[in-house]
Amino acid sequence: MRTLRSIAIASYILGILFKMLHWPGASLILPIGGILTIVVLALLLFPKPGPMTVQLQYPAMLIGALMAVITGGMFKIMHWPGANMMLMCGLITCALWFLIPSRSPQVTA
Repeated sequence: MRTLRSIAIASYILGILFKMLHWPGASLILPIGGILTIVVLALLLFPKPGPMTVQLQYPAMLIGALMAVITGGMFKIMHWPGANMMLMCGLITCALWFLIPSRSPQVTA
């Protein structure tokens, strides 16, 4: 999973670089990298229990917000319509996720 995540994020960054430098192929690399990153984030909703497992509170909310930010960023860079709304919704949801107080673990006897 780490390798797939690294490839997805690297291709997204590479697509941004190609777009900023006006190199050919950016219109193909950037959407593929964005879609791959979103798929990897969606797969993170199903964590495997293990010794280094981190329990996030409301993971679907955070991952959904990150998907909206990544998609909105890709739309903004590619000059596609709807980018501003996606970025605003994603960033506001990320901010709300950080403002939600964490629940303390309940111990039952």
